[in-house]
Amino acid sequence: MLDDSIARDLDAAMMVRRDNQPGFDTPTGILTQMRGTLYEGLISQIEARADPATLELGFHLLSMAEDSCRDVHSLLETITRKTQTDGRRHDVTLASSTDPSGVTFHCNPKPSVEAVATLENHCVKRKYALRAPRWFGISISPAGDVQFGVTLDFPWEASDEMERLTAGMKAPLQVRDALPKFVRDARRMKLGRNDPCHCGSGIKYKKCCMP
Repeated sequence: MLDDSIARDLDAAMMVRRDNQPGFDTPTGILTQMRGTLYEGLISQIEARADPATLELGFHLLSMAEDSCRDVHSLLETITRKTQTDGRRHDVTLASSTDPSGVTFHCNPKPSVEAVATLENHCVKRKYALRAPRWFGISISPAGDVQFGVTLDFPWEASDEMERLTAGMKAPLQVRDALPKFVRDARRMKLGRNDPCHCGSGIKYKKCCMP
C-alpha cells in the first residue's frame, strides 16, 4: 500500500493544470524530480488526453510522496518489461493506506474490448474487497503508452454476489514487499534472439538491443 503525502502547493498546481490558471504546474519535489520516468510520462499522457476516465487518476498520482512515485515507476517498468518479454498481460494493484482508494495497472500487448472488460472487472472486485468508495484502473502498452482507463466513484455497498466473487482475494502487498519480487521475476525472464525487443520497438531482439 502507498503512503500518500500532499505537497503544500499541490492544489495550486492542479488548478494550473486543470483550469489553465497562472502559476507553476508541477508540485515541488514530485514531477521536477521524476522527469523522464514512466510515472512522469503517465501523468503527461493523462493530461494530454483529457479523458474524464483517467484525469482524476492523474491528480491522484500527483498527490503521492516521492518514494511512492519512484515505486510506481519501478513497478510500471517491471510489468512493461514482462509484457515485452512474453507478450502477455501483466498487472499490479496498489491501494492507499490513508485515502480509501487504489489503482490497478494493466499492461496489455494491444488494446481490445476484452482488455477493457478485464480491467473494469478487476477494479470492481478490488474496490469491493477493500471497501473503497473510489478506484482507478489504467492500461498501458509495453512501451508505456496509455491505452485506456477506468474510474469507479460510488459508495461501497454490501453485496452477496460480490462477496462470492471476491472470496479468497488476497489483499495488495506493501509496495516495498511487492517490488523486490516483481523485479526478480522480470530479471529471470530471458529474451530469445527472435523475440520482440524489450525496448518496445517491435523489432526482433537480435536486431535491436541484443549485445
